[in-house]
Amino acid sequence: MVSAQDNARSNSKVAPPKYHEPVQGTVFHGDGREEALLKHLQSAPALSTAETANLSLQDRSQRVLDTIHEFGKGENRYLMSVGDTKGRQVESLIKERKPKLILELGTYVGYSGISFSRHLLAVHPDATYPGDWSESDSPEQRAGYISLEKSEVYATTARGAFELAGLGKVIKVLTGSSTPNLRTLREKLNMPKPLKFDMVFLDHLKPLYTIDIKVLEEEGLVGPGTVLVADNVVKPGNPAYLSWVRATPAQKREVLAKGPLKAQPPTTPNPSEDQWQDAFHEGPIEETRWVPDEAEGITANGDPGLVYSSEMLDGWDPYTGERDACEVSVCTGREE
Repeated sequence: MVSAQDNARSNSKVAPPKYHEPVQGTVFHGDGREEALLKHLQSAPALSTAETANLSLQDRSQRVLDTIHEFGKGENRYLMSVGDTKGRQVESLIKERKPKLILELGTYVGYSGISFSRHLLAVHPDATYPGDWSESDSPEQRAGYISLEKSEVYATTARGAFELAGLGKVIKVLTGSSTPNLRTLREKLNMPKPLKFDMVFLDHLKPLYTIDIKVLEEEGLVGPGTVLVADNVVKPGNPAYLSWVRATPAQKREVLAKGPLKAQPPTTPNPSEDQWQDAFHEGPIEETRWVPDEAEGITANGDPGLVYSSEMLDGWDPYTGERDACEVSVCTGREE
C-alpha cells in the first residue's frame, strides 16, 4: 500500500508553475502586501460565514490556503510561504507522528500554521487547546500550535487567517524576537519540566536557526522524540544549521570547546545539487560558533549530547519554481 507520505514525496518531484522570478535581492515582503492580503481574505466571498458554515475543518482551512496562494501569484505579491510540495510532506509527517505540541518560529501570514495545525484536532480530539488553557488545567493534557512572529503586522494578518480557517482556538501567536522569547517561553506557557515540544517548524530569519535550536535544547523544550523541521535549507540554504543537526555529539563538543567567535566568519557556500544529502557531516562549521546580532545578546551552547537522525524532504518554492527542501531531524536520544 502506498502511504500518504509516499504520495506527498512523489508529488514533490514535479515543479509547480512559475509565477515570479527569483526574489532574492529584491523587496519581497514588508511593503504592504501582507496588510493587503488580510483585506483580501476578509472580503473574499468564498470565505464568508455563509459559505463556510457547513464545511468541514479541512475544507474550510483549505479554502483559506487556496486563497492565500492565489493572492501570492499576483504582481508584487510573492509570499514567503512553505507552499504545497513541501507543506504536504510535513502534513503527512504530522498525521504519522501525531505531535501534541508544535512550535513554529516565523508565523508570517499563517500559511504553514493553517496547513499544520489543522490536523491536531483530529489526532487529539480530547486535548485542551490554547484558547482554553488556564492556570488550573493539566499541562500534560494540552495540545496546540504555538507560533512566534517578530512583526506585529504579520501576526495580525496571520491571526485573521487563522480565524477564517476555524483554527483560532488551536493556535497561539506570540510576538517579539525569537531568541529572547525562547529563553522565557516555558514560563510564558506554564510548561513545567520535562514537558517539551513534539515538533518544531523553523521558517524565520535563517541565521537564527542554529542559535534558536541551541536555546531550545538548553531550555529542555526539545529533546528525545522531538521532530525538527527546517524550511529553506536549499534556497537560500543554511549550512550552519545543517552542520549542527547532522553532527555527532563528539563533533559538537569539540567545536564548543573552542568558544564563540567574536566576528562573523566567511559564509560557507551551498554544495552542488547532488551533494545536499551527504554534505555537512564533518561536524559543526565555523558559523555555528557565531551568534548574529538579531539574537539580541542571547548566547547558548545547546545540548551537544542530543542525537538527531536527519533527512531532506525535497520540494519547490511555490511561486518561483526554484528547488528547495525541508530538513527533518528526529531527536533519537542523548549520549552523555
